[in-house]
Amino acid sequence: MTTKSNSPRRTIKQTPAHWPQGSDEKAMRDELARELLGVCMTALQAYGLDRSKLIDLAGQAARNLGQTFNCATDVLAEALQLGEVISKWGEDSAYLDTSGRPAVLNVGGRKPSFATLANEYFPKRSVADIISLGCRARVIEKVGFDKVAQLNNIVLFTGNSFLQLAHSVRTIRWFLATANFNRRVNPQHVVGWPDREAHVEISEKDFAEFVRIVRPQISGLVEMSNRWLCRRSARYRSLKLKRRMTGIQVFVFRE
Repeated sequence: MTTKSNSPRRTIKQTPAHWPQGSDEKAMRDELARELLGVCMTALQAYGLDRSKLIDLAGQAARNLGQTFNCATDVLAEALQLGEVISKWGEDSAYLDTSGRPAVLNVGGRKPSFATLANEYFPKRSVADIISLGCRARVIEKVGFDKVAQLNNIVLFTGNSFLQLAHSVRTIRWFLATANFNRRVNPQHVVGWPDREAHVEISEKDFAEFVRIVRPQISGLVEMSNRWLCRRSARYRSLKLKRRMTGIQVFVFRE
C-alpha cells in the first residue's frame, strides 16, 4: 500500500495544533509516546546497551531536555573529513606507489606521510587519533609500528556500528522535525513538507529484487537533489540570509 501525509494546497503556513484535547486523546498520546520510546530502546539494545544503562541514559536525557547535543553531528563530520583524507591519498601522485595505487605511508615525517595528510584535514587532532578513527571506520590499517595502509577508498556506514548509530540519531532528529512541522499545518489550507511511503508484505526473494530495482532510482533522486541544493547554496552564500540545514533522505526498510 502507499500513503501520503499531506496533499498540495497553497502556500505553507503553520497553524497552532490544539492537541491533545480531553483525557482520551491525552491517554492515546501517552501510549504512542511510550511506544516510540520503546522502539528506540529496543533498537539501542542491539548496540550492547542493557536495561539498566538505558534507564540511566533516559534519565540523563530527561534532565537535559532543551539542551543541544552535537555528538552525532561531530561524529559524522569526522567521517566526512576522513573521506577527504582517503580521497587525497588515492588521487595525489605524492601519495601513490609506482603502480598508481595508494602507497603504504610512514606515520610521521615529511610529505608523503600520513601525518601530513592528517594535519591538513584535522589540524587540531593528533595523528594517533586520526589513525584510530580510520581503523574504526575500516579505511586504514596499521602496518607494523610506524606505517599505515589504505584499506578502503570510501568511508562506508554499512557494517560500522559507530557510524550507523550516529546516522540513526541524525535521521530520527530530521524525521521528527518534519513530522512536528506537518502536524501543525491545516490540511484544508496549506501544504506540508513531502513525506511519502510505500509498504507491503513480500518474500525474501522479492525483497532482494526490490532493493536491486530501487537502488539506482534512490541514488538518482538524491544526487539530483544534492546538485540543486549545492547550486542554490553557492548562489546565495554571499547574501546575509538566514540559512538552515535542508535536504532529502530516502531509505529502504524491512520489519
